[in-house]
Amino acid sequence: MGRRGYLYRYRFPLEVMRFAVILNVFLPSRFVVVLVFALFRAKVSHKTICDWSNKFNKYNGENSFDYSGIKHLICHVDEKFIKIAGKRAYWWTLKDFLGNIIHAIISMSRDLISAKLLFKNARIKTGRDVDLLVRDGCFSYEKATKCLGRKCKTLITGIRGKGVIYKKNIYWLTNNPAESVNSEIDTFLARFQYTFASLESAERHKNKFLLQKRLKKNFSEKKFLEASSTLEQAFMI
Repeated sequence: MGRRGYLYRYRFPLEVMRFAVILNVFLPSRFVVVLVFALFRAKVSHKTICDWSNKFNKYNGENSFDYSGIKHLICHVDEKFIKIAGKRAYWWTLKDFLGNIIHAIISMSRDLISAKLLFKNARIKTGRDVDLLVRDGCFSYEKATKCLGRKCKTLITGIRGKGVIYKKNIYWLTNNPAESVNSEIDTFLARFQYTFASLESAERHKNKFLLQKRLKKNFSEKKFLEASSTLEQAFMI
């Protein structure tokens, strides 16, 4: 018979497990071990905390966005190199001009199939066509752009930016928003781990990064109810 406040076949209370899993979104497991012991006097190994996170953190970034009041939807896309089992892999990210990461994927190839997969899933989340896509010189983006909308216009701007006239509106566009995401990913990987043993492991860390970004944005905008709802949906404990 299980004890109240405990999961079956687990020897730590639910409060300790929830605290450890949530904290592991922002901090490495070895840091979480110290905080758990300081607050609860519970001796938990960092491997156990990693196991809890892998099992109970089910966040997959499947949130939609409301762009009904936006005149022109401008998005930024870029990909960065990571390593999986010693091989080159790619972390693709699509971000809107408001700072939201619409969608991200990890693939073993920098090809048209991966670009189309990114854009098709992103189009479902936006609920409308993208008007302008700011990108780098990757040829796959040019072919896959129509997945974001039949009339989506693609631009190569670089870091310095470029002026563009779109439907009688003047915009100065740069791909710095996408580059800034890559910098945040580098910081995240430096804190947790640089390389991954498998694609599944890389996907889990990608989702952890997306959850971290969403929670930080909600807290900065004082959307505490949304942050609480996100945590409830993410952690199945």
